[in-house]
Amino acid sequence: MDVTAFRIIVSTILFYKSYSFEVIHGERYEGPIVSVIQTIGRHQCINECLSRPALCKGVNYKREYLLCEIVSSSEKINPSAEYVRIELNQMGVGNLDCLSCLPNERCLTLSSNITYCVKDSYPKDCRQLSSELSSGLYGIFIPVLGHVTAFCEMEVDGGGWTVFQRRMDGTEDFYRTWDEYKNGFGNLTAEFWFGNEKLYHLLSQGTYELRMDMGDFDDQTRFVKYSNISLGNETSKYQISLSGFSGSIGDCFTGTGNPIDNMKFSTLDQDNDNKTLGICAVSFTSGWWHNRCHCANPNGLYLAGNTTIFAKGITYAPWRTHYYSMKTVRLMVRSLV
Repeated sequence: MDVTAFRIIVSTILFYKSYSFEVIHGERYEGPIVSVIQTIGRHQCINECLSRPALCKGVNYKREYLLCEIVSSSEKINPSAEYVRIELNQMGVGNLDCLSCLPNERCLTLSSNITYCVKDSYPKDCRQLSSELSSGLYGIFIPVLGHVTAFCEMEVDGGGWTVFQRRMDGTEDFYRTWDEYKNGFGNLTAEFWFGNEKLYHLLSQGTYELRMDMGDFDDQTRFVKYSNISLGNETSKYQISLSGFSGSIGDCFTGTGNPIDNMKFSTLDQDNDNKTLGICAVSFTSGWWHNRCHCANPNGLYLAGNTTIFAKGITYAPWRTHYYSMKTVRLMVRSLV
C-alpha cells in the first residue's frame, strides 16, 4: 500500500466532545502554524488542538521528534515524508466553555470538569521556534499587534529568521503607497512586504540582526548581513539604523554611496529622502529607505536580468551594477540571544 495514501479514521471523545479524525501520512498542512508543542504523543497532539477551538483547524505531527504543529488553516497541503497531517471533524455541541476561549487562549478542563480559558504562549519571533521545524508560515505574537502570521526561514544560516520581504518572480507590484507598505502586502509564500508597522513592533522586542540574500539568473548568490538593526515608529517615518556589516559582496546599506542607515522610509505618496529635486520612490518605482537615491533597490521593478534601464530594477550596485535586475531577493531579521 502506498504510504502517502494510507489513512486511518478514528472516533473517540476528548474534552467531552465527540469527533472523528483522519490521519494522512506523507503530507503536511502549509499553515499558518499557530502553536508548536514538543515531545508529546499523537493523541495528546490532537488534545492540544481541541483545547484551542478558536484557532485549530488541524495538526501536523512529526513522529521522529514527537513534534506537534497546530494549524489555523487546512486549505493548503504539501508533500512531506516525515509528517502525518490529521484532519479533525468535530461533531456535536461539545464543551461550550471551551468555545468561549479567545484566539490567544487555550482551554483547560480539570478533573472536576471545571473549564478555564488561560492565556496561551506563542513565540515572539521565528528564533523561538524549534530548530527541527521546516521553513514556512508560523504564528508569532508581537507587542501591540498581537497574533500575526510570518514566514520563518529555518534552514539558512542556522535558521530562526523572520522574513519581511521577498522577490522571486515579479508577480507582485511593489510600487505602492505609504499605507500599503505600512500594513504589508502580497503573499507570504511568494512575493510580499511584511509591513513596516509589524516590522517596527517586532524589532522593538530586543536586539536583532539583518540578512539579505540575492540571486541572479546565472544561479549565483550573494548575501549581506548586519549584526544590529533597529526601526523607529511611524512618527519617525520608520527611520532605520544599521551597523556591523559582513557578507560576500560589498556594503550598500552602511557604506559610501547612498546608504540607508539613518534614512526614513519613502513611498510614491510620501517623500522622505535626501534628494533636493524629485522623489526617489517615484523616479525608481519603489518604496524604500531612499537616500539620494539608492545603492540597492530590492523593491524595484522585476526586469529579469540585463537591462538598459538605469537603477529601476531589483539592483545591487556592488555586485551586478544598476543595469542588472536580480532574480531573487530576501530580507529577514533574527533576534540575538
